[in-house]
This record gives sequence, C-alpha cells and structure tokens, in this order.
Amino acid sequence: MGVYDYKNFSTADSKALFSDAMAITLYSYHNLDNGFSVGYQHNGFGLGLPATLITALIGSTDSQGVIPGVPWNPDSEKLALEAVQKAGWTPISASKLGYDGKTDVRGTFYGEKAGYTTAQVEILGKYDVKGHLTEIGIAFRGTSGPREIQIGDSIGDVINDLLAAFGPKDYAKNYAGEAFGKLFGNVVAFAQANGLSGKDVLVSGHSLGGLAVNSLADLSTDKWGGFFKDSNYIAYASPTQSSTDKVLNVGYENDPVFRALDGSTFTAASLGVHDAPKESATDNIVSFNDHYASAAWNVLPFSIANVPTWISHLPTAYGDGMNRVIESKFYDLTSKDSTIIVANLSDPARTNTWVQDLNRNAETHKGSTFIIGSDGNDLIQGGKGNDYLEGRDGNDTFRDSGGYNIILGGKGSNVLDLQQSVKNFDFANDGAGNLYVRDANGGISITRDIASIITKEPGFLWGVFKDDVTHSVSTDGLKVGNNLTAYASTVKGGAGNDTLTAHASGDWLFGLDGNDHLIGGKGNDVFVGGAGNDLMESGGGVDTFLFTGAFGQDRVIGYQAGDKLVFMGVQGVAPNDDYRAHATAVGHDTVLTFGGDSVTLVGVGLNTLSSSGVVIA
Repeated sequence: MGVYDYKNFSTADSKALFSDAMAITLYSYHNLDNGFSVGYQHNGFGLGLPATLITALIGSTDSQGVIPGVPWNPDSEKLALEAVQKAGWTPISASKLGYDGKTDVRGTFYGEKAGYTTAQVEILGKYDVKGHLTEIGIAFRGTSGPREIQIGDSIGDVINDLLAAFGPKDYAKNYAGEAFGKLFGNVVAFAQANGLSGKDVLVSGHSLGGLAVNSLADLSTDKWGGFFKDSNYIAYASPTQSSTDKVLNVGYENDPVFRALDGSTFTAASLGVHDAPKESATDNIVSFNDHYASAAWNVLPFSIANVPTWISHLPTAYGDGMNRVIESKFYDLTSKDSTIIVANLSDPARTNTWVQDLNRNAETHKGSTFIIGSDGNDLIQGGKGNDYLEGRDGNDTFRDSGGYNIILGGKGSNVLDLQQSVKNFDFANDGAGNLYVRDANGGISITRDIASIITKEPGFLWGVFKDDVTHSVSTDGLKVGNNLTAYASTVKGGAGNDTLTAHASGDWLFGLDGNDHLIGGKGNDVFVGGAGNDLMESGGGVDTFLFTGAFGQDRVIGYQAGDKLVFMGVQGVAPNDDYRAHATAVGHDTVLTFGGDSVTLVGVGLNTLSSSGVVIA
C-alpha cells in the first residue's frame, strides 16, 4: 500500500512510474519557475516577499526567472535536459515522429487548432542499452512555460483555462484531442513501428497540463484507434478529474487549482474551499509552506481567486515535496487518503515555525498523521493522535502531544522536546537502536536517531518557573552532567530464538529477531516480540502487547480485557480503520490480521475485544 499506488501495479512499480511522471512533467517547464522557488527559499513569504518576487521575475546567479534573456541567468534549458536524461528520458523530435506541425526552438510541440495554439506538450522516449525504444512519455505543460511570445502565449493559456472552466461544453474533456489530434496519430505510428503498445506510454502533466492528461484519458478509447486506452496517466495539480478510472490525480490539499472543477465543470465551489474527496485523487497531502503556516495569510481561505494561495501550486514545490513522500521510510504505510504533511517552509520561516497538521480550510483529517521534514533543520510537531514523524537530513527538533508515535530523526543531531518533567515518562532501550518513550497516559513513542531529549524541570523560585534541561541519550540512560535517568527494567533477546522471563515488578520484554517466547510476570509488562513468530504469555497485571513492522505470526496467551494491544507501523491499515476491520473469530480464538502478519489471541472470543483495548496507529 502507498499513497501513489496505481492500477494493480506493485508498490515498487507504482513508485517508479510516479518518479518517471514527475521527471517528464518538470522537464516540460524547462525550469521556468526556478526563480520563484529559489527566491522563496532564501527570502520567504513574509517581509522577504518583495525579494522573492523580484527573483521570480529576473532570476539570480543560481536561478532562472520568467523574463528570458537576462545575461547572468544560468542555462536553465541545459539543466532541465540534464535532469530528465538522468531520469532515463530523451526528447523525441518532430522529424523522428514524421510530424510537420509547429514546434518551438526547444522542440516543444504547439497546439494545432485555433483556440488551442498555446497548448504545449513534450514527447520523450526511454531506450535500453542497445538503443531500442522501450517507453514513450507524453508531458503536457501547464499555464506557464518557456515562450516564443512571452505575453501573447501566456494570455492564450489563461484563455484556455477560462474556456475549460466556463465552456463551451466538453472543452476540457476534448482539450487534448483538439490540440494534438494529428501529433498523437504520429506518436501512435512511431510507437507501433518500434514494437510498442499503449501500455508502454506514460502520460503526465501539471495544472492545465494535468487537465490535458485527464482529457487524453477520457478520449483514449474512442480516438486514435483506442491505442491509448491502456496507457498510464498521472496528473499533478489538475483542476479536472477524468470520468474514467485511468488517472491518478495527485495534488496538494491546499493547492487552489487542484480539484477546482467538479469533474470538468465550474461550480460555485470552485471559487471557495473545494477540498472534496475525489475517487481518483490523493485527498490529504498538505504543502506546509509559509502561506499555510501563517494565520495572517489565512484570513482568506485558499481559492483560485486568492492569489497568494497559488504558492502551493508551483511545479518545483511538487517535484521536491512529492518526491520526499516517495522517499519516506513510512511510504508503505500510507494510502491514497492518508494525511501527509510535507515541510516546504522557506529558510527564514523554518527557524521558528513548527511543521504540524493545522487542518486548515479542508475536510476533517482522519487516521494517523505523517509529517515529512526537509533536508534543513526542521521543527516538527505531532498532535494528540497517532503520528509518524520523519526528519530526514538536518538537525531536527520534535515534539508530540501524546498518542502512539514513531519518530525517525534521520541524519544530523536530533532532539526530542518532551515539554514536561522527565519524571512523567518511562524510557526503554531495546539495544537495537530504538528508544521507547512512554508517557503518564500510557502513550508510547518509538524513536530512532535521537541524540538528546529536552524536559522541563523545576527551576527559579522553588519551581514556579520551569527550565529546559537537555539530556544526552546514552546506552545506560539519559545523562545530564553526572546525573543519570536510568532506563526501565528490560529483558532483551537477540537474533536467535529466545525465552525471556519478566521480573515480578514489571518489565519491557524485547524479543527482537527469531521465534521468541516472552513470559510475563505479575507486574505490568510491555511485550515487544519483534520479527519472527513469537509466543507472548501474560503473567497477570495490566500488560501492553506492542506489534510493529513485519512482526510475523504471533500468539498471545492470557490476554485480559484490561490489557492493551497496540499496532504501530503495520501493513494494510487505512485511515480511520478500527480493529473490527482486522479481527476474525477462529474457533475459540480471535485472529487480528495486518497484511501478511497476524496475532492470535488464544482462548479469547471476538466479543471480548473493545475499541479501548486495541490501538491501530
């Protein structure tokens, strides 16, 4: 399972297809928005906005502005070509296709009919080591792009946008066919001459280009001899959604263009908040940028009529942010409707702004929240629910407000800020690189690559004021000078098949690898079987059974109604799932199944379980 999973492809194949689609889509813009991207990253969207806009127009020593020909701009065309070639794609020229229509100096194809002449598309190919063509890419450009006539072509694209929204009838649906009917006929002939079928064609595009992707999908069965009916279609930030099930429409929730039209029809909702769930679309990916983070900028909701919200629409922000989603260690745990927050703050804002789920101007988010940091120094904050927090590169600081969480610090020297006294937590080290933090309410965070932990301790005036105290994470416990906060009592296994027995006072039992037998005592124990097929045997007390990742085929003996079953980072979980979606009665037992893994509660009837006793994070 993954947010970009497509058709019946495997997750690996879906990720590869998505990466290809993003590569050819970004190439279609030839780095035109790079000036805004670089200006925004350096200067931000607040007081630095004027400098951001100037860089967007004229570029800088390390970016290309929208005004062409400024002498000190770098060669954006060369960089764009190098990037798409690195991804394995090469532009296919008009002469190779035997096409006599209009192209620009870059080889980009222009629309063929009046009313569509500013439509633009790139045709690219993938070749094997012997030079044989293996795939064809069709990448539609959006409203902006390198121009022959800067003002005239831009106005033409805006007119196309308006026609798509307001008519004539089916303008959006027929857009690709009217603009490139002859060209795509040549593409079909070229593909067939090289032994390819429609299944070997990837169609992609952003914004107005995404509309063209949905259009081609709608037309694919009835035009060009049905050649494109089995092609692969991935659209970014498209205002429309195909009436077929062929397209994966990917967009940021706070992009005012994404899903703006109802199918391909303008409605009153198009000007307001239009975050309605769509069957073909990712529904809850948020670009956490300076605009989204600011209460002042959000006095007005995001809308295609509210120009500042368009910061979430830029192609470069899609390329960077969406690719970090695909690279995430949590990717396999996501699904199309997962809540995913992507850190896209500028450098000035990143120093004092917490990346979090604000759920602004959108439907209510459900299920676990995934927050993915940048490669800078991020501040990442989870909520009271169940969160998956990933810092990536940089020296990141994490906060969370409870629940069951997995926190991956990534590279750098990372900090977990607990915002409470160290006395309110238990800490356990499994000896395999993971630090477990349990709060007073029983919530557990599994952390990795955390170098230090900050707590608030009594300070000045007999504890009226609290001081931040930094504890370094060591193999023995949390250290502050000569003071040590020891880890909770633990019994640890190894790579083999271990038998672990808890002490009467209560322990953390870590089976780690192998088929382990974990035997609890009379105290309150935490069982973490790890990989392998484990047997966990309660000895009384109020126990917690914690299952993460690919945990195998486990059995639990002695489960009581007051115990808690916790599933974190397991496969096959959809947003807002409850335990009943995974529970089955088998004889006198209850089996809870997650992907290829399962837990059998021996001698426990299905009606014994309750939502309070089962946590699915």
